[in-house]
Amino acid sequence: MTIAQYAAVLAKRWWLVAICCVAVGAGALIASKLMTPLYQASVLMQVTVRTGNNLADYNNLLASDQLVDTEATLVTSQPVLTEVASHYPGLSAATLASRVSATTETNTQLFKVSVLDESPTRAAALANDIAQTFIKQQDAAIQQDNQRSQQQLQQELTSTEQQINSVSNQISKIESTGGDQQQISILQARLKALQDRYSQVQEALVQLELTEAENGNFLRIVQQATPPTSPAQPRIVLNTGAGLVTGFLIGVLLALLLEQLDTRVRTGELLAQLFGYPVLATVWRVRSSEEKEIFNPKEHAGLIESYRILRTNIGFCSIDTPVNYLLITSSLPGEGKSTVAANLAIFMAKAGKRTLLVDADMRRPMLHRLFGVSAAEAGLSSAIMAMSQSSTTPLPGVSSSRKRPIGQGGILDSFLYETSTPSLWLMPAGHLPPNPPELLDSQAMRNLLSNLADYCFDIVIFDAPPLLGLADASILASRVDSTLLVVDITRARKEHVRQARAILRQTGVRIIGCVVNKQQQQRGGITPYYYQAAGDEQGEREGAISSSSHWGSERAQLAAAGSEVPHRQALAKGMSDSPSTQLSSGLPATSSQRSGTGHPVPEPATPAQVQRVLSSSPGPGTDKGSPVPARPRLTRERERADTASPWAQREQESGPEHQGSVGAPSARPGQRGSDIAELKTLEMPSIEPHHRQRGER
Repeated sequence: MTIAQYAAVLAKRWWLVAICCVAVGAGALIASKLMTPLYQASVLMQVTVRTGNNLADYNNLLASDQLVDTEATLVTSQPVLTEVASHYPGLSAATLASRVSATTETNTQLFKVSVLDESPTRAAALANDIAQTFIKQQDAAIQQDNQRSQQQLQQELTSTEQQINSVSNQISKIESTGGDQQQISILQARLKALQDRYSQVQEALVQLELTEAENGNFLRIVQQATPPTSPAQPRIVLNTGAGLVTGFLIGVLLALLLEQLDTRVRTGELLAQLFGYPVLATVWRVRSSEEKEIFNPKEHAGLIESYRILRTNIGFCSIDTPVNYLLITSSLPGEGKSTVAANLAIFMAKAGKRTLLVDADMRRPMLHRLFGVSAAEAGLSSAIMAMSQSSTTPLPGVSSSRKRPIGQGGILDSFLYETSTPSLWLMPAGHLPPNPPELLDSQAMRNLLSNLADYCFDIVIFDAPPLLGLADASILASRVDSTLLVVDITRARKEHVRQARAILRQTGVRIIGCVVNKQQQQRGGITPYYYQAAGDEQGEREGAISSSSHWGSERAQLAAAGSEVPHRQALAKGMSDSPSTQLSSGLPATSSQRSGTGHPVPEPATPAQVQRVLSSSPGPGTDKGSPVPARPRLTRERERADTASPWAQREQESGPEHQGSVGAPSARPGQRGSDIAELKTLEMPSIEPHHRQRGER
């Protein structure tokens, strides 16, 4: 981990570090308050070393530091403390030893003896008593050593004297008898040696007596101990500070340990590292209390921008290899894949792409609820059964030169539901079969995909079941050309992401990336400011379905407050069969191609068109069967802005043949309501993929 990652971990788990700091610091403070105060008294002592001008005295001076250390150690020895403790009833030598300390002063012959006690008076008395007892014991030991040395020297002196007398008698005896002169010379030499030894012993004895007289007081008390005025222990401030530091270290270690043990995927960066593919968009989390009124440009423009970014990034992925069949799935249920699929399809359609949204989750379908289609209506399961009874058609890789318009006798026309969002069709899951994997892996499913390739769809989006524990998504992934993984960042686990990646890689499908869903906006980030600005200009022109954790499993509310359920329209009005709008291209049709279609893709609206549509729309509550919901009028400032915008100018320059193309489709008989993502204001141009700059418009 880098320093930035460590900092991010601590910032994320700051509360744990703070709790540890407060807990340990408070514990240290309370413990210090509950401790019995101890007072410290110190006595200062000196070790005196006699020095002269000769080399031996200089060596003694060099050895004085060792002597000071030795005396400082001996002052706390057991004999000294035992004798002192005997002077104080109830005080043991062991207790006294735990409260006595001796420290030396650097580059001096001084050392300090300190004593801790509950009573300041007794602490001073103990310190002084220890010093005096130590001096007494040291003097007694020195005196005893001197006496022992004197006795030894005296014995040696007596023995030498006796030897001298014996040798002298021998010499006298030989001389009186006229003995050998050589023998006399030998005895005289021995006599002289004994006399010299006798003189040395006498000098040593005298020197010992002088040394005893001079060094009898080599230890002395320099400063007596006095009763302290304030306790030395406990040190409340020091203990509390040490507790805070210790708590901080414990908190940091716990935070790092929990981070290593945490299996959740909390950030898009970590998700990209685990999944091995980029994050194409981040869908921000919406408060559950606002789901019923999800369309609020100032509050939820960030949600709209999230799907714009996702749509644009998918367009980038289509530059070299077109994304024709896009599978949207997740690792586990309830991660918001159906909501992401529905909103992506809406925004693809609003960008001018002919989009088909297929609910391939034949276990827990959701799209029919989002788009207000009855669960009893025919859908994907019925279409597969119908294809099993039809002749086999070429696979999606083989495309015809001309595409079949919808509503002109196609075998799949009866299973496609036109929504009120222009260029968006829905194929619900239909009746739930007992064997979804067998249906998806059948030849009939291949025939269905082949027939879809003959329609004028620019992109087909499949809402598939979760990957883990089910074979449906992996089977369908092997039939499409691209897949997208939706990850609920609030409940994702690292192991689930790795398993999903392994399953998708086994199918061989092209993985274009993943989507972070339900991301909590960070306070102080740039995202709220940016999205607020975007909402002021463009957020009110598009709507989206919300996916919040409050709903558990992929349920969401309508995009606009007061929106009505969509309808299943008769598919008599088809799309253009222009050969240039093939599914394999993956690119939206140009303006010239759209102008001749039976179902035109919406173009930007001028203010005059806006007023004409608004004046023809009945107000709310005037007609319960009204096919077009009431829309608020644009303000004069908005009209002036639209008139001056390059979109309006381009519309005025395009000629009268486009004057009827607006963001909302005209009402038809039997229409049941507006689309789930239809806005209360007219559709204005949205962000297009960058391949429109390549000469298409």
